[in-house]
Amino acid sequence: MAICEQDDAARNQRVQEKTTASASERFSNALASIDRQAPSLTYLGLGCWIAWNTIAFSGSFWLHETDNSNITENLMLVHLLACFITLLLVALFADRFSKWVAKNRTTFIGGLVAAVGTFLICNARNDVMGTAVPHFALTVLFNSGCALAGIGTTMLFVRAASLFGALPPHRALYRLAGCTLFSIAIYFVLNGCPQPIAVAAFIALPLMGALLFCIRRKDLRGEKQVLATPVKLTQRFWVLLASIGLCSTALELIRAYVLISVPPTFAIGANVVSQLIEVPLMIAIMAAVLLAKSRRDGFAKMYSVAACALTVLIVCIAMFSLNTPAVASGAWVVCTCYNMVVWAMLYYLVYQWRHGALRIVAFGNAALSGGTLVASLLAMAYQASHISESVMKVIIALIGVAVLIDVLFVFSEKQINGMLLPVDEGGADSADDASGVDAARQPGRWKLACEEVARAAGLSARETEVFLGLARGRTAQEIADREVVSIYTIRAHTRSIYAKLDVHSKKELTALVQKQVDQAG
Repeated sequence: MAICEQDDAARNQRVQEKTTASASERFSNALASIDRQAPSLTYLGLGCWIAWNTIAFSGSFWLHETDNSNITENLMLVHLLACFITLLLVALFADRFSKWVAKNRTTFIGGLVAAVGTFLICNARNDVMGTAVPHFALTVLFNSGCALAGIGTTMLFVRAASLFGALPPHRALYRLAGCTLFSIAIYFVLNGCPQPIAVAAFIALPLMGALLFCIRRKDLRGEKQVLATPVKLTQRFWVLLASIGLCSTALELIRAYVLISVPPTFAIGANVVSQLIEVPLMIAIMAAVLLAKSRRDGFAKMYSVAACALTVLIVCIAMFSLNTPAVASGAWVVCTCYNMVVWAMLYYLVYQWRHGALRIVAFGNAALSGGTLVASLLAMAYQASHISESVMKVIIALIGVAVLIDVLFVFSEKQINGMLLPVDEGGADSADDASGVDAARQPGRWKLACEEVARAAGLSARETEVFLGLARGRTAQEIADREVVSIYTIRAHTRSIYAKLDVHSKKELTALVQKQVDQAG
């Protein structure tokens, strides 16, 4: 009798395991089917992340009952501190994080943590809980929610590093503009819903983003390769981080100076206007990407335009005291565009170096968060009357001068183009093809131009391979590692290539290829 009971228990356990495995397999197959039919869908996970930040920092939907902006400033401070610390940990220990950051389980945990934090943010307030709960307890719950939301949303952001970093640069910019449009659509859809529904959807946004990220089932675009951490960050990259931190400080200082100590409805109204402005702007960017010839200087020009717009805003505020909704809306628009350009440049570097996605993207966004954090502290000091208005204007003016010097001399278009070396974007249009054809097999315009230049100069087969590596921005050591030869052999080939092409530097070499691209275009 006991033996029969044991057999029945074992049989039931096997049936249960088979049923569980079958359900898991069906779920995986469903995600794979969605990925095949709509390969662009997974990128919209970043759009959910953008929408969450827009709603959280503007106070939309969840902050109608309060009469000042203290809560949003406190949320931003604690949230950004959690983001900054998490991003630094990811960047410093990228070799360990890269092993599990792209796993669906990790993504769902990040989304769940962010959703729990969002729930606490929306409910840990006197106007929701009533006066029965001590103020100290509500403060602890609210700050805990801000920290959890910061950690969870950061894990979702770094999940996007491999997805976007494996895309050709202009395709990544196209996707970023699409994600921004998607976030705007979410914002206005929720704006038309009753407040309880809008708040519930706001809480669920991180989970929705996690679900979209988890649609990706196959490594079709070299995501595993770009997650590998061996990458040597150059001096120009650290200058880029300093520039990002400076501009981010200026942007947040403008926003906080205009919106501090005013009802949240003021900020919400300015945010609605900025969202309306961004719609045609994002459409224009997507159209420009489709019509572009994959020239890297487009990123340098966009960065300079965004930084110059920031300088104009600073001048308007510091000299004319334009604390108006129009200036606040302009600050939101410039902030969105600047962040998007920064992310596009970071993804460009990932695609260029083919490694270090977590380290590059985490350090870059840490610079954004760190700059915003510094500005938030200054704004809170100003709000608490520790800094007078005249002193605040002087600080804003000094930061404006620093941004102008940075754009013109420290990190100018020339420095950006020197860092963003030409890359082969072949197959960019088919990178999202559901058939999964390897885009790397399809020669791009840049590679064809390199081959034409090599044939015209009479380069040998080995010299042509080295020439392709140099034109793509690879160092002599990287080429030597790929070709499995000594670095001295590569240097000898490089001298021969320079002599045959009559060039004297890698910059002249890439300019020669770019000329061939323009002629063939």
